[in-house]
Amino acid sequence: MNPAEREARLLEVGSDLVRRSPADETEVALSEGTSLLTRFSRNLIHQNVGTEEVWAGVRVVTAKRVGVATASSLREEALRGALEEAMAIAKASEPVADWPGLPPPRPVEKIASYDAATAEMSADVRADLAGEIIAAARAKRAEAAGAVEIEESTLAVISSRGVAAAHSHTRVQVHTVVTCEDGSGYAEGLSTHAADLKGRAIGRRAAAKAAESRRPRAIEPGRYDVILEPPAVGEWLEYLSYIAFSGKNFAEGRSPLSGKLGERVTGPDVTIWDNALSPRTIPQALDYEGMPKERLTLISCGVAKAVGTNFHRARRLRKRRSSGSALPSSVSYECLPLHLFMKGGTSSAERLVKDTKRGLLVTRFHYTNILDPLKTVLTGMTRDGTFLVENGEVVGPVRNLRYTENVLEALGRIDGLSRRVALVRGPMVAPTVRIRQVQFTGATEF
Repeated sequence: MNPAEREARLLEVGSDLVRRSPADETEVALSEGTSLLTRFSRNLIHQNVGTEEVWAGVRVVTAKRVGVATASSLREEALRGALEEAMAIAKASEPVADWPGLPPPRPVEKIASYDAATAEMSADVRADLAGEIIAAARAKRAEAAGAVEIEESTLAVISSRGVAAAHSHTRVQVHTVVTCEDGSGYAEGLSTHAADLKGRAIGRRAAAKAAESRRPRAIEPGRYDVILEPPAVGEWLEYLSYIAFSGKNFAEGRSPLSGKLGERVTGPDVTIWDNALSPRTIPQALDYEGMPKERLTLISCGVAKAVGTNFHRARRLRKRRSSGSALPSSVSYECLPLHLFMKGGTSSAERLVKDTKRGLLVTRFHYTNILDPLKTVLTGMTRDGTFLVENGEVVGPVRNLRYTENVLEALGRIDGLSRRVALVRGPMVAPTVRIRQVQFTGATEF
């Protein structure tokens, strides 16, 4: 079934359920698609799996009492059961005093984010892509592990207020860790079009890092200037989305931006925005309330400007409409901007290294955790390519270190950004950045 046909079918199924609902207001979100995965390890493919993924969320409102239920099937009995469960929950719930009603419809822009060739990518083609990575590792007498993931999905949202919107997308994600003796290197690729990703190039990047990471030496924890490559920056952006840019956290006083819109919260070189419509990310036309996605500036030149909102949070913040950041209603009215961009600068990644007297070049972070959300303190490990830089040269690999850092404060110490940005997992679009005096609090034996 092509995406247009599936969108029409989901809209019809959702509209029928809304018509049969006895509630004052009803909203139905339906998602259907497939997920395909090829895993490899030690230069051998060891798993090919595929799943059909179906999800339905029903939100009803009766006398300002809200009930939400979900189902994992689109069969009539499953949807009817979810509607009945949502009604029972609403009747047992306290009224939401400031309930603004479900959002009225708004035009949703049609964007190109579905590629039929990617959706139809066979296990053999996925194996060829993995094989290119493996071949690049073997050329360095190294071993590759990782995955090729394909997703194609349709989301449709229908409500009694007149919302009827649907969007389909494809996504291909490739990542690998290559090990070469005691060295390891990481590389990844992400796109809506599988043809954009070249397994040999991804494998070569990871294999080169692995070869260069052999025989790392220990260095003492402490404060170091760091050059963070896009996967490391993207991980920090992803955590900022959950911690700082959540409309729910903001409204409840649990965001570091609560009460600080219009104030400087980081350095003047930092501009971060959300834009799910951009072809540079994995585009998404609408959120889980059927509201259109739009470009939203979150931090501009270091000044906090906005957070992501759904309709309820927007009205609580005295805004006329949501930013299109609603997650499924089953996630407690959470609203997050999930397609973040960080503005690049005027340098190159190579120049950032050349201008560093002594510091660390970090490929990515691993096992990141939140220590203090209000202060945006994160901790985690460097991984798969950490190098010492002295007098503008990469002088050799070092053993991994644990960092513990206030991320917003650290972004205030940026003194260089690359012009080039990259799409990394999240999806996040990030440059390479140099930050002064990042705190490392522990060392490892690897």
